[in-house]
Amino acid sequence: MKYVLKNQEMQNVDKETIEDIGVPGLVLMERASEKIAGRIKASVQKQDRILSVAGCGNNGGDALAAARILLEEGYSVDFAVVGNLEKASKDLKTQLGILNRLGYEAETSVNYNDYDWILEGLFGVGLSRKISGSYRTAIEAINASKAKVMSVDIPSGISGDTGKVLGCAVKADATVTFGGPKAGHLLYPGKDHTGRLFVERIGFFDQTLKKYARGFTYDRKDLKRLPKRTADSHKGTYGKVLIVAGNESMSGAAYFAAKSALRMGSGLVKVISHASNRPILLSMLPEVLFGAEEDLKASLRWCDCILFGPGMGVSERTKRLLETVLSDGTKPLVLDADGLNTVSHYKLRIDYPAGCILTPHLKEAARLLETSAEEVKENLPETAHRAADLFQSVVVLKDATTLVVSADEPVYYNCSGNHGMATGGSGDVLGGIITSLLGRAMEPLEAAALGVYVHGLAGDEAAKRLGYDSMLASDIIEALSSILGGINDESIL
Repeated sequence: MKYVLKNQEMQNVDKETIEDIGVPGLVLMERASEKIAGRIKASVQKQDRILSVAGCGNNGGDALAAARILLEEGYSVDFAVVGNLEKASKDLKTQLGILNRLGYEAETSVNYNDYDWILEGLFGVGLSRKISGSYRTAIEAINASKAKVMSVDIPSGISGDTGKVLGCAVKADATVTFGGPKAGHLLYPGKDHTGRLFVERIGFFDQTLKKYARGFTYDRKDLKRLPKRTADSHKGTYGKVLIVAGNESMSGAAYFAAKSALRMGSGLVKVISHASNRPILLSMLPEVLFGAEEDLKASLRWCDCILFGPGMGVSERTKRLLETVLSDGTKPLVLDADGLNTVSHYKLRIDYPAGCILTPHLKEAARLLETSAEEVKENLPETAHRAADLFQSVVVLKDATTLVVSADEPVYYNCSGNHGMATGGSGDVLGGIITSLLGRAMEPLEAAALGVYVHGLAGDEAAKRLGYDSMLASDIIEALSSILGGINDESIL
């Protein structure tokens, strides 16, 4: 697990490290510059020409200190400072003074096309205003150049909180950041501007990061959080999952959800669907149990958890079945797709059961919150928290970077998956994965976050084999075995 930070959280980490713990700011800057220089050296050829472009804050100080280290090691480096030096930070002035005393002077007129690489340190994560003036001119020139670009901390012009472009922003090939990824690195369009992200340690202690960070993300080491199978077990040990899905002619939604739950390790999966779907489902997936709608109450007593909604359509029938599920209220519930649309269409006022997980995409979230998709997208973490607070549920807000949120808990930012997964049935697969983990007694927030992560990994595995354009929802399901089969492989732990 890695901590994900927003602007104020990172400022708090900086402040405590320097003022309370006592690590001098210049020490952090020197360590940061060594990491930056190391990443540059790993990327460039010795003969490449490098330009370090600094703003007047400490981010610029990092860029100038990295330029000094590269000059010391014989690289061809020029540097320039953008902005009013009279208002520059103390540490920036210190770094500029060192370079001057070594005989190096800042460039006053720069042709950005003269360079192979540009190290960009105009602004850090604290930027909150729109960029204008000489800074905008510099960013536009950097983007127009043919040089490769490495940004310090975050591409200048990207909001560290939302990933939004603040007027204009550097389009980097790579970014070096410190302590942990920032929200703006992971949310679009910031993710697209970040390029390859390197997270470096420079002296921020884990206990300080943990104290202030209100976000996290998973990597492959976190697969060991998944529930384990034991030799002394039976099919009931691994959860009895009930899936209410599939209107007439919508058997695919029920199929994808059920098969993904089985592939995730569920012991028993029962589907309640339109009667016309029975022969199709049982012929394609004989491992599944099929129940009639009139058996719903008995099935609710039988199961350990429920997935409701995929392919159901919005109708009085769906409303009636949903009300039956909610009247039970004792089992963890994943409410997906037309389950959510039914709530918003009929303006149902629901006391969601404990452990409920809602899985809206942006338009579904907008309908639930009675707003627009554009408003939802304006600040995704804030919107996800608002929904979690309002509905007192875990919310999986599905987008290019999916967020998982529970009231008063840190935000999970998903870093797995790809655009090939934007295909029919992919959401049904995710619903089955999450519900399977609930059935194996995982806490709802962790089941949702790990489910989203595993779903994305399976999509990445499928993309390796098939490419983005050819990927189908069924390919994501088939790739689950590659992901889960590697959990005991020490190479990923």
